[in-house]
Amino acid sequence: MDYSLLKKSASIKEVVFDGCTEQPVDLDLTLPDYCPDILRILKCRVTPKILTKSISGDRLDVDGTAEIKILYIDSIKKSIRCSDHNLPFTCSFSMKQSPQNAIVSAKVKTEYINCRALSPRRLDIHGAFSVCAKVICKTEKEFPIGIDDENVQVKGTPVKLSTLEGMGQQQFILSDNVTLGQGASNIESILKSDATIVKGDCKAISNKVMVKGDVSIRVLYLADINTGETKIFDYTMPFSEILDADGVDEKCMCVTNLEVLNHTVAVKSDYSDSNSVVSFEVKIGATALGFSNNEIEPVDDAYSTDYDLNLVYSQMQLTNIVKNYSESCITKATVEAGSDSIMSIVDLWCEHCGITVVNEDENTLIKGRLNMCILAKDNENMPFYSERVIDFTYPVAPSEENTAVEAEGVVQSISYRINGTNSIDFRIETKLDITVLNKQFVRLVTQAEADTEHPRKKDTKAALTLYYASRGESVWNIAKEYAVCRDAVMTENELTEDEIKTATMLFIPNM
Repeated sequence: MDYSLLKKSASIKEVVFDGCTEQPVDLDLTLPDYCPDILRILKCRVTPKILTKSISGDRLDVDGTAEIKILYIDSIKKSIRCSDHNLPFTCSFSMKQSPQNAIVSAKVKTEYINCRALSPRRLDIHGAFSVCAKVICKTEKEFPIGIDDENVQVKGTPVKLSTLEGMGQQQFILSDNVTLGQGASNIESILKSDATIVKGDCKAISNKVMVKGDVSIRVLYLADINTGETKIFDYTMPFSEILDADGVDEKCMCVTNLEVLNHTVAVKSDYSDSNSVVSFEVKIGATALGFSNNEIEPVDDAYSTDYDLNLVYSQMQLTNIVKNYSESCITKATVEAGSDSIMSIVDLWCEHCGITVVNEDENTLIKGRLNMCILAKDNENMPFYSERVIDFTYPVAPSEENTAVEAEGVVQSISYRINGTNSIDFRIETKLDITVLNKQFVRLVTQAEADTEHPRKKDTKAALTLYYASRGESVWNIAKEYAVCRDAVMTENELTEDEIKTATMLFIPNM
């Protein structure tokens, strides 16, 4: 005889797909006519950018373009020049299901790049970059909370669960025009530009999530084509955007992700033709999930006072978000810039911020690896390029037991001081977004069947049975062994907890 299970449903975040693929970069390029000949290559930079993400049935398509920028020393002026190229790409992922109303996140990372000059105008480039995609759905899960029979005893363990109330995803564009001030150098050409985003506060309101942040844009440009003088222009655009997220309310905890999908920097002269106007456009992808913390008590064991039970179990991992916060990490390091003596720094930037979370000696540590890029000039005023890796460790404040930590990092600011002839003192501020999670594997009863051919044996001659319980024993296991109601044992012996704290004699009512 099968028993009916009483169930309660809850919405959870489910990752239905998580995969990566590698895209090759194999190019034989010729410099455009307006670019001077190459004397020496300084840096070949490949920056993949995602343009669109779409799901069709069980297939996920990610389209984008890889921006290839070659910084080099020209053979005539001995100044820094740049040549830009674009390589479109398309990635297709096959999923095991066809998700509905899903959110797609995708990240790109350059794995390696090799570039050599075959001639003063011809380049051979080989490398690869990875495209990683994740698909998230809001899924209804049913949890057994009881069995529909008065003679069946059930046991559940309270578990905290973050319920996904709603989620939203959209793209938006920030744009602005900035005029360089009086006395500023005009922009002859843009050598390099970077756009980084730092998350601010987020707030859930009725069916919407408001996200805030700042986009910082850094432009390295050629100011004088004759002398090779370069300048840097920094600009910050704050933003506040509202995302649609049906189901969230003011009590929800927000978990957001913001990423720069693409950015462009263009230059035009104003009406006086004496100043440069810089036009910025940044395309941002925003994702917001709203959670509420609840507690459920799913059935993980059962027995009948009448018959032996055949139980079927399953395991499920439940996640509860303990807290979500941001911290600033300051890293100080001294690095050697290379064999060349440093006269001046042209530009500094972090090309990659790799974050891992490790547990060492019962401590949780965030370990980061910063790939610092140094573009400088030597004592002969000749440009040179160097890369150095700087590691840092950041301890996470102790939290509850059985917790896991997830973290992401973005470099917020870099300051430096030239120390001696070829070393640099760095001070790097990294913004860490930290999520502390409690993850538990719980056992659930998914089916209960009574073995009616094997009724439970009971002693019907005595009203009570004496049982000598040892310290640490469970009242549930004792009641299960004697096929009686656990609550009756608790009441008879005036117990308030399931675990026996000290060895004692128990009265077992024969029911």
